Amino acid sequence: MNEEEFPNVEEIKERLKIEVPVEDEAAKVESAARNVVEELKGLGKQFAETVQTAWHSEERQKVEGEIRQGVNLFVEEVEKAIRQLRESEVAAKLKEEATEVKTKVETSDLGRKAREGLVQGLRWLSEELGKLAEQFAPAEGAESSTAVDETDQPTA
Repeated sequence: MNEEEFPNVEEIKERLKIEVPVEDEAAKVESAARNVVEELKGLGKQFAETVQTAWHSEERQKVEGEIRQGVNLFVEEVEKAIRQLRESEVAAKLKEEATEVKTKVETSDLGRKAREGLVQGLRWLSEELGKLAEQFAPAEGAESSTAVDETDQPTA
């Protein structure tokens, strides 16, 4: 397989009697790339101008004003409803009943038992969390003895 068996590009052109514009294709690709960049740049400028124009338009300002007015009216209505609830007889009655229940719970045996149970439950939870913390951070040298001690303990 030597060079004489394969014709070079110039010989092929001569045989076919056509021109192969190799340099023209590269220039076209480069030109197309520049055109894409320029088009994207132009599109970006047009988009920015459109957004700016829309932002400063009277219609957008009118819509914004209507939204602000609507939100303000909404807030006023909610505040009015809350004021009316506070002043109503039903609210006063509910408040009175809640105060009575609170007093009964504080003075009754049920309230005392509930507090004692809560204290006992919180104490137990604190102890269990302490045990859990010890498992994650055992003292040096006590690692193996702690594991034996824990397995000997009866579970509650």
